[in-house]
Formats: sequence, C-alpha cells, structure tokens
Amino acid sequence: MTATETVPMRRVLLVEDDEVLRQNYEMLLTAHRLSVCACGTKASAITEFDRGKFDVVILDVTLGAEYEAGFELCQHFRALRSAVPIIFLTERDEDPDRISGLRLGADDYLTKSVSGTYLVARINALIRRVETLLAGISPTADLPQPASDSLLRIDESLSRAYWNGAPLGLSLTQFWILRDLFRHRSEVRSTADLMGAANITVQPNTIVAHIKAIREIIQTLSPTFACIKSERARGYRWIEDSSQQNGAG
Repeated sequence: MTATETVPMRRVLLVEDDEVLRQNYEMLLTAHRLSVCACGTKASAITEFDRGKFDVVILDVTLGAEYEAGFELCQHFRALRSAVPIIFLTERDEDPDRISGLRLGADDYLTKSVSGTYLVARINALIRRVETLLAGISPTADLPQPASDSLLRIDESLSRAYWNGAPLGLSLTQFWILRDLFRHRSEVRSTADLMGAANITVQPNTIVAHIKAIREIIQTLSPTFACIKSERARGYRWIEDSSQQNGAG
C-alpha cells in the first residue's frame, strides 16, 4: 500500500427501531471507523441491503409492531448473501430466541447489555474471518479429511455441508463448528476448541446455541440424528452409530 492509499471503511447495516439507540450505536460505530447505514424498519433495511454491499449486518429482533421482523430479515439476507456476517443485537435474551436467530444463519446473538467495546470487537472479528475465508485461508485447512463413511459431506471450496446429499444451509460459524467436530470424530471438543475452529471469541452459551441450531437443522432431514453428543462439563463429541449410517429417519 502506498502513502496515498487508504484502507476502505467497512460498511455496517444497522437495523434498530429505537431512534435514540440507533443514533447511539451509529455514533459508536462511526467513532471506530465504520461506515454505518442505519435503518428503523424492515422495509428500509431490505431496500438498503439490496442497494449496497455491506461487510456486516446488525439486527434487532423486534422492529416496531413486527415481533419477528429481525428473524425474517436474517433469513432473507442469508438467502441472498451467504457470507455476510449477521449479528443480532437485542433485548430478547431467552434461549428459544437465541437458538432461532442462530438457526436462521446469524453468526452471533448479543444482548443490548454488552459493552460498546465488545460489540466493536465482535464486528471486527467477523469481518476479519470473512476476509480470511475469501483469501482462501481456512482456520483448520491443514487437518486431513476423515474417511468417507458418513452421511455428512463437507465441501471445503464452498464452505457448505450436506447431510445424505441435502444441503444444510449453515452459517459460516455453524459450518466451521460442524466441520471441526466431524474432523475430530470421537474426540471431545471443548467450547474453546470450537471457538478456535470458527475463529471467534464468544460467550460459551453462544456455542451451545450454535450446537442446538446445527442439531435442529440436520433433524429436519433426519429426525433420529444424534451424532453430536454432549459431554458434561467437557464439550461435544461427534459419534455416528449404525442407525445414522443407514440413514434412519
């Protein structure tokens, strides 16, 4: 980079219906050299997303009278651009809401009690992760693929996973977590291990919610799916039994 070149500002689409909070978040992110497009409604968010390219999207769940608007936006945006990081930033902190957001493809689910410093750190981490992916560098690229004796298939080039031939539609975070479990079959993987595999640093309960979301997604195709085993106080383990190998469900 020459002396006359500058690093382009990363673009953030912020969707928040509370005007005061929207302005506060916009000032916070702008102060950290992020270019912010702030919207207060689902319709305006869709218009701005279709109009421009964003490096990260931040969504509230409830927008005005639309209780599920953020979830609907997440699903819409994820279908259009699979790689763009999506963060929920909301007051709704119940596990069902968290799991719903992550199941729909969000990369992180934060409550509005988090500090501005932490929010900015999460944004920058997710942006760096996508840039790493686009540069063709995988966090665990040097690990060998296990033998092809599973219903799960991993497409490294497209960062996609398939169960019994059907695409799973995972977010990047979910893809990397699932890939790590699969590559280390029969080994216990801690939440820290899974964070490292996904190149993220989040609250442990966010990893738990991602695991639940991955299970639910695969169970829509195979209701008997039980390959991801919970190991109390230790983490998770990928184990396939004969019923899974035979495609039960």
